[in-house]
Amino acid sequence: MKKNIRLSRLILMVFMLTAVFTVGPATTSSAALNDIQGHWAAAAIQKMVAEGVVTGMPDGSFKPDNSISRAEFATLVVKAFKLESKSGKVFNDTSHHWAKDYIATANAYGILNGYSDIKFGPDDPITREQMAVMIVKADKLQSSGTALSFSDSNKISAWAKDAVATASANQLIKGFPDGSFQPQAGATRAQAVVVISNADSAVAPIEDTDLRVIQIN
Repeated sequence: MKKNIRLSRLILMVFMLTAVFTVGPATTSSAALNDIQGHWAAAAIQKMVAEGVVTGMPDGSFKPDNSISRAEFATLVVKAFKLESKSGKVFNDTSHHWAKDYIATANAYGILNGYSDIKFGPDDPITREQMAVMIVKADKLQSSGTALSFSDSNKISAWAKDAVATASANQLIKGFPDGSFQPQAGATRAQAVVVISNADSAVAPIEDTDLRVIQIN
């Protein structure tokens, strides 16, 4: 009898110890990311990972300088702004896409549109000017009415000029040391996280002025 009691207690202790280490959702810890130490966007990345907006890779990396797709950025926006799921536009090329619901939700809130009525291009790298348009709409910012002063302002698409000016005026996104904005350059994962973090207004705006982050892989 005593032996059975001891065995039962032992089993109970093992169960309790196991529960302590396994209860709760598995998440990627910002402290565990192995490639952001010393990176210009490390603080914003750590914050967004801690809030569950973005996660690292299975190998423990974040790959901050890799490009980010239109679908991925739409997903981050929906998560960061905690938007309730809504039935929006489902494009021909998003109907079977993993981000279909996120894209549809962002569309329902007026944050994004497609290239056309049937095409969204979910896996295309999102450009800096596209990112500016989406974040201004998501953050519901009014037009700043300021003039663009980047050295390549003439290269910013007409449909994005006001959004770029507004995002810049609100310190959500900035240009580069050479005075350019590089509107058609693909945004990186680090840039996207910084823009969203700045829009979240929980951390001080971070300069995205390291030319090394403009890298399309």
